[in-house]
Amino acid sequence: MRRCRFAAVLLFTTAITIYPLVATASVVQQEKPTPAIQDEQIYIVRPGDTLFRIAGRFGTTYPRLAEANGITNPAMIYVGQRLRIPGVPAATVTPTPVAGGGLLPDMPTISTTGYGFDYGIQVYSAGQDIRSLTDTAASLGMRWVRVVVNWRDFEPVKGQIDFSDLDKIVDEMNATEFNVLLTVTAAPAWARTSTDEDGPPDNFADYGIFMGALAQHYAGRVRAYEIWNEPNLRREWNSTIHSIGAASYIELLRVGYAAIKAADSYAIVVSGGLSPTGFNDGVNAINDRLFLRDLYRAGLAATSDAIGAHPRGWANPPDSVCCSPAIGVISHYEDPSFYFLNTLRDYRQIIVESGDSTTAIWVTEFGWGTSEDTDPPSETQVFVSYTSLEQQAAYIPRALELGAELGYIGPMFLHNLNGCQAQPADTEACYYSLIGPDGKPRPAFAAVQQQLNPTATEQPSPTSEATPQATAAG
Repeated sequence: MRRCRFAAVLLFTTAITIYPLVATASVVQQEKPTPAIQDEQIYIVRPGDTLFRIAGRFGTTYPRLAEANGITNPAMIYVGQRLRIPGVPAATVTPTPVAGGGLLPDMPTISTTGYGFDYGIQVYSAGQDIRSLTDTAASLGMRWVRVVVNWRDFEPVKGQIDFSDLDKIVDEMNATEFNVLLTVTAAPAWARTSTDEDGPPDNFADYGIFMGALAQHYAGRVRAYEIWNEPNLRREWNSTIHSIGAASYIELLRVGYAAIKAADSYAIVVSGGLSPTGFNDGVNAINDRLFLRDLYRAGLAATSDAIGAHPRGWANPPDSVCCSPAIGVISHYEDPSFYFLNTLRDYRQIIVESGDSTTAIWVTEFGWGTSEDTDPPSETQVFVSYTSLEQQAAYIPRALELGAELGYIGPMFLHNLNGCQAQPADTEACYYSLIGPDGKPRPAFAAVQQQLNPTATEQPSPTSEATPQATAAG
């Protein structure tokens, strides 16, 4: 979806950060963990292991695992190292066949401890009071914030990086004890040959320099970074140097991953959320399922801690699957990409088939739009006219329930809280907003609040009176 300078998203979180296990095609047998003391196990590090993956496998968190073993840098473990697995009852590991004739242990359900499943909402900060936005999001029951950072706005001149505007948002969210995810996209003009639309830099090293500076500046304050936004769409990846496709994006991801980990080894790196689409001409868009498979073939498992996803539902209910339309839905139902549940299930299947089954999907953007209380939508957005305000209020909570039930979902970031007020020229943002164009909460606001924070007695709405902290943000 289109974005302004940066958009904040607040969430309630327990997510999982795990690196993939690299296996060979030969037979591999993992030893049964040997109990050390009651409620503890000993694990022997194997080739391809990382602390994040081991933590996820045993249902603990990497900070706990690091603390239990006196590890100060989670990137520095070695093959043959003996690790104590804290607070986990002894378990038997049963090997199962995998492609290539090898054997790998069955992986337990993805852990919901640490940074696992949780709830979130995107907040536009342009012209808004950041503290008011924070209070409003908190009243819904949120603990995470997602901020979409357009790189071009923070380094308009090469080498002149200014994080002062972003500091105001991060500081406010930290003060309110929100975790922060930064999605970094949109290269500045000086770094690109083509500037017709958003896109990557000609030299990926420039992105690495920026990401390194960003991660160093916010070490300990920003928990996670998402590398780019919807790189399978031309409008987000317009480049005369790097053609749209997994082969190009994976190189940017590698650069960003390395830069972040060098500056803050505990930070979580999320692959860029793909736009669900069945369109696949290789120029304007690439089918997101094919893109994800190609990413795994190119080494995605070794360069991300979580998989970003944007499972939109268009006007299809969250429980529905392709391709029978609901009553009143007359378009945007003919392909699995139009269905929230299909997208998540398809991604999970690809992840498992790629041998990365303990890595979580982070839903960095989802929602259902409605035009019931707005002007009629354009032809390209006609599907929002099929969804009423009451349906929006029913679909969002159900999607959150499904995310929790699936067992492999990390934080879910709802799009959005206040698009009608902060983005008056962006009708799309208003369709998805929980605050209506009249400044009053839509029914979906109360529905989400009742689900996540039923004891709340107020429904505060964001003010449009900008404070100095918020004027340049958004």
